[in-house]
Parts: sequence; structure tokens; C-alpha cells
Amino acid sequence: MNKKILIQYFLLFLIVLITCIIFYNYFYENNENDITKKSTIDVIENKNLSNLISDLKYITRDAEGNQYEIISDSGEIDAIDQDIIFMKDVKAVIKLIDNEPILIESSFAKYNSKNNNTNFSEDIFIKHINHRINCQFMDLLFENNIANLYGDVVYTNLDKKILADKMEIDLITKNAKIFMYNKFKKVKITGLK
Repeated sequence: MNKKILIQYFLLFLIVLITCIIFYNYFYENNENDITKKSTIDVIENKNLSNLISDLKYITRDAEGNQYEIISDSGEIDAIDQDIIFMKDVKAVIKLIDNEPILIESSFAKYNSKNNNTNFSEDIFIKHINHRINCQFMDLLFENNIANLYGDVVYTNLDKKILADKMEIDLITKNAKIFMYNKFKKVKITGLK
């Protein structure tokens, strides 16, 4: 074989080898780094887009100075309506002017941050002075100053216990309406003493 052809093969092999090394070092590693960087950016962006919130607390006051405070261990903002927050392990306090506070606890709540209306659900406990109410659902409607309680409503105070299907309380006057869904059933009232 001719020396000249042998040198040409060697140079061609050397060019291919250098090209492969350059490609591997600069383009192949950068592609891996870009993929890693892109994955990291995607994870960070997904965390920022998450609707989960922990340790929530909202406090609002009305024109008369009454205060509504709602606290939750965790919540999730509704993807469709950003004003709606679904909360877990909820505690709320209604502090009325010249009156004792109303304490509310529940497993879940749907809170509207725009109008403060709150739909409590599951294992609801309400306490106001000597009054205690347990129920499964409660709609606190600030626009109408009304609280609707329903689902196995049990009201107790110092001397009586009332079992009903629904209770409606006017938040301003504190007047309550208690009734059953079936007109043939009666509200059950018993004395505790």
C-alpha cells in the first residue's frame, strides 16, 4: 500500500475521531444538561401552579365592626373560580359587636373570599355562650346575615336538647327557626334535667 493513501486514511480517521469527541463533549452533554435543567424548571413551575395552601387565615370586618375570622390547616384554590377555597380542619370565629363570639369547627369548608360566604360540612360544632349545635352542613350567608344548618341538627343548652332536620338563624337578631323536612314529623325537644 502506498504511504500517501495510508496517511490519507489516518487523517480521515483522525478527523472522524475529533468530530466524534467534539460532538460528544459539547453537544451530547449539553443536551443532557438541557433536559435536566428543563425537568427542574418544569418541577418548579408545577409547584408554583399548585393550588394547595397550608395554614390559611382570613379576617374580615363589616361596616358595623363585626369580625369574621376563618382558619384552616390546609386548603386548595378552585381551578375555575380563584375566589373559592376548599379548606380542611376548619375553625371560624364570628365576633359580633357587644356580644360573645360564635365559635365554629368543621372538617371541611368551601370559602368564598369575595363575599365571605362559607359552606361548612362534616362534623360541625358551633358554640355560643351556653348554646351548642352539632350538624353535618352549615351555610353561612353573610350577604343575607343568615346561617342555615341542616343534616342531623342537635341543639343543646343548659336545660334542653332539640333534634331537627334544619335550623335557620338570623345573625343580626339571633332569632332561630327550627323545622323538619317532612311535615308529618315533629321537632323533638327534651329536657336535660
